[in-house]
Amino acid sequence: MSGRWRVLTLMTTAQAGASVVQQALGSLSPTFVATFALSKAQLGVIFTALMLGSALFVGVAGLLTDRWGERAVMLVSGALMAGALLAVTLVASYPWLVACIFVFGAAYAASTPAGGRAILAWFDRDRGFAMGIRQTGVPVGGFFGALTLPFFAHAYGYRAAFVFAAAIVIVTTLIAYIGYRQTRDDDAPQSSFASIARGMRTLARDPRLIGVTATCMILVSVQVAMNAFITVTGVSIVGTSLAVAAVAFACAQGAAACGRLGWGYISDRVLHGERLVPFAIICILAAGATLTLALLHAGAVVALFAAAIVLGFSGAGWNGLMAAALAEVGGTERAASALGIALTAIFLSSSVAPTAFGALADHTSLRVAWLAISALALVGVAPVLWLRAHLASPARRSASRPG
Repeated sequence: MSGRWRVLTLMTTAQAGASVVQQALGSLSPTFVATFALSKAQLGVIFTALMLGSALFVGVAGLLTDRWGERAVMLVSGALMAGALLAVTLVASYPWLVACIFVFGAAYAASTPAGGRAILAWFDRDRGFAMGIRQTGVPVGGFFGALTLPFFAHAYGYRAAFVFAAAIVIVTTLIAYIGYRQTRDDDAPQSSFASIARGMRTLARDPRLIGVTATCMILVSVQVAMNAFITVTGVSIVGTSLAVAAVAFACAQGAAACGRLGWGYISDRVLHGERLVPFAIICILAAGATLTLALLHAGAVVALFAAAIVLGFSGAGWNGLMAAALAEVGGTERAASALGIALTAIFLSSSVAPTAFGALADHTSLRVAWLAISALALVGVAPVLWLRAHLASPARRSASRPG
């Protein structure tokens, strides 16, 4: 196996291990509701804690990755994630569960900047496809978690599910850490924190970063709503068993893996590097899928599965495309910083969405909450279309020509 494909395999493995809980925590939603007697808003707070932890620390993670390298950051991140998951087994109250999930989210924050920097450094071409492959680690981990975490929780209690997840994080992190070697320019002098911070301020004003980030803030709200509430929707509206709802959730994660590969391939090979049009298509598909969830009725199992698959392919399949677009904005030296800046805003958006969705569902219904998410998904088309028009404007083209 060539060096770059070996790196891609290792980074995908590490991402999958980290994502077993980050993506599949929603498969335990009915367990949390029953164990701690939670309202939908209180359930949403668990997912808000997960995303808020990532939001507060992903910018720092990007800076540290550009300064110290992805290998060291990956090891520290894995150790902290495993520690937070094991801490869940030592507590027996809802507030402490929320606190441990917050710490896990903070540690998880480093996974995308570190992995994105590694892929950008090792892949001179097919970056969108490579980023898509690496990002399939997220739904693959989610798929695996959706099938295994409810089993452990049902058979041995939710603490056993977290012990199992911690073991997965430890094993996959060590595999990636031992097998990975820093990029081919290891001997290049390291940038100072001050220079990296100056570069981050410049990146934060780049219209390309702003436009893509705005759309991704909307799409991640759709994604976390799916992760947190699709199993609850299956159980409470369609009337399925928890096992059937978990399989629907797993199907959504499997479709997300296909989406992350498919959108990257389409962007690279079919649209010749065009990153923005696929985002608009994704938003429209996600709007249709969430509208279907809003219209579900008792016994509509086929419609539940169809909506879950389309929503996974679109609303959870955009992340590789995002990583490629933002890493290209930052370049090799600032790839992690660009991802860190954007992911700060994206994770902040995702931290608001689950609690807001749950509160809206408590005060109205799950149907109304899904309708609101459907409308929000359509709004996501606007930023990328604005950016595409901005980049195609005559003034922009003339400004980009060498003098």
